Amino acid sequence: MNINYQDIGLIKNHLYEVLATTFTIINNEIIPNTSCMGVRVTAEGIFQMKPYPLTKTLKNLRENGTIILNFVDNIYLYALASLKDPDPLIDLKQFPDEFYNYHKVVDKKDFEQIFKDLSDSKLLLVPYVENAWAFALCKSIEEKQVIKKDSLGESKIVEFKLKIYSLVKKRESFKLFNRAENLTLEILILATRLKVAKEENDKNLYDKIYGKIVDYMKDIERFSKNPRVKKSLQLVSKYLNTMNY
Repeated sequence: MNINYQDIGLIKNHLYEVLATTFTIINNEIIPNTSCMGVRVTAEGIFQMKPYPLTKTLKNLRENGTIILNFVDNIYLYALASLKDPDPLIDLKQFPDEFYNYHKVVDKKDFEQIFKDLSDSKLLLVPYVENAWAFALCKSIEEKQVIKKDSLGESKIVEFKLKIYSLVKKRESFKLFNRAENLTLEILILATRLKVAKEENDKNLYDKIYGKIVDYMKDIERFSKNPRVKKSLQLVSKYLNTMNY
């Protein structure tokens, strides 16, 4: 069922954390990649997002301009998407294949060129997160470089504007993350920035982010017994052990 973004409760100019799925096509295979991403609906009714440089999300989006925004209410899936890394020490090289399904593209004219080298059986199928309660198929219509400023400093990132081609609602979701889940989500966002700080050899920023993560984890351990949060923090701990500066 195709619906308007208002029908799933989205409000213009509000920031939402989603699982963003992009893909590349190699040897007649669709290779998906899923990461945590903040998105907002602009005044024009399109999505806006700002992936960090050197990420697979940015590379794939530039390659074929296609992205699927998954609205998910399971905090552990955000952990899997945020902390995947080629480093074998964490044993999470990619978002697990078991969580993907495939959606058939209805509006073909803007997507056929992307899939032209695939066999007919895979033609015009895009990957999405099966556990999502809703997902949006989008294409990039504009890209520009911007400066992002927040409490952790200033950084150059790329801003994309995304046209919504279809928005599919699979079920109702009235999930409101509790305090522990909200803090866990913040930790996951910080963890992705920790990697960027290390790659950019910014020791001061790295230490600042690391300290925030440790403080938040201590807070959660004091008051939460949520099993999904616990599994997420176990993954964070393994990830931090591979990220020593």
